[in-house]
Amino acid sequence: MRQVANPLLERMKEFNTSPQKIPLFPLNTVLFPDGLISLKIFEARYLDMIKKCLRDKTEFGVISMIKNPDIDNQSLSFTFANIGTLALIQDFDPIQPALYMTKSLGSQRFKLLKFAQESSGLWMGEVELMENDPLIPIPQEHLGMSKLLGEIISTLQSNDLPSDAIIKKPFRLDDCGWVSNRIAEILQIPLAQKNHLLAQTNPRIRLDLIAEIIEDDDFNKIMMH
Repeated sequence: MRQVANPLLERMKEFNTSPQKIPLFPLNTVLFPDGLISLKIFEARYLDMIKKCLRDKTEFGVISMIKNPDIDNQSLSFTFANIGTLALIQDFDPIQPALYMTKSLGSQRFKLLKFAQESSGLWMGEVELMENDPLIPIPQEHLGMSKLLGEIISTLQSNDLPSDAIIKKPFRLDDCGWVSNRIAEILQIPLAQKNHLLAQTNPRIRLDLIAEIIEDDDFNKIMMH
């Protein structure tokens, strides 16, 4: 896999809320900040998108597709979630001219203001970046969730699995935002519920909501993909 440098570091130092236009990659999943997503790219529109992102060292937006059963027209049978996450390509493997294996890292959430489809079929969105989670220590009542996540990471390591292939280092088990995002990724819950967690601007509230989900389901919703 070829490694790709991270061009976001300088830009992220100066937060900018002015709208910007980005390519969208609609999926039936949710990408959280600092989360990893592996994608097999084979459609022409996305091959071109990936090539451009690699060339310009820019991100694309991962956003959930929301089904709309009230619309009969198949081409309009879905819309997009209101919130998505920028994805920066970390490594890629062009195993064939028309087949890329990629791994990307979630960087920053955005609000989707409007979107349109280009003639190539690629969706473009006008987005407004959201602020990153503030650093908030894990409260006493949620230390169990931090411990649970630590045990999941330890299990990966003890089974000789590369833990950072699923959960990227550094492991910030004392941070509300990082812990809540990592657990939210592996929760077996509906897409709408995951998007609701992603939209929370207070990571403590996100962690509270996750604690309620886990308590209601007696830990059965915690499952690695």
